[in-house]
Amino acid sequence: MLSKMLIGIVIALSIGGYFLYNKNQELIQLNVAFELKHAEQAAAIESITKNFEVQSNALTSLSEENAVIQGEMNRYLGIFRRHNLAKLAAAKPGLLEPKFNKATMEVFRGIEQDSINISNISN
Repeated sequence: MLSKMLIGIVIALSIGGYFLYNKNQELIQLNVAFELKHAEQAAAIESITKNFEVQSNALTSLSEENAVIQGEMNRYLGIFRRHNLAKLAAAKPGLLEPKFNKATMEVFRGIEQDSINISNISN
């Protein structure tokens, strides 16, 4: 009777050990999957952080360029506020026309250069 009970306990422990072993293998596979997922997420976070830094630097650069352009615009608008160009152009058209034509050509060249720069960014 004791031997039958001992055999029953051994069989029960064997079956229990088998199920625990299977569960352990399943947990090991889940752990590997979670570690892989964690590594992928860490790489994604690092990539996003680098992109954020690049965008922050670009935004800072654009803000600085905008401040320079804003200063130039204010300077030019100040010139227009101080002078009545319509009155001066009516009085002396030969004096202002060449200056206007030259400034217009410079603006067109600037627009053309900006268009080329934008086109090169796309490539």
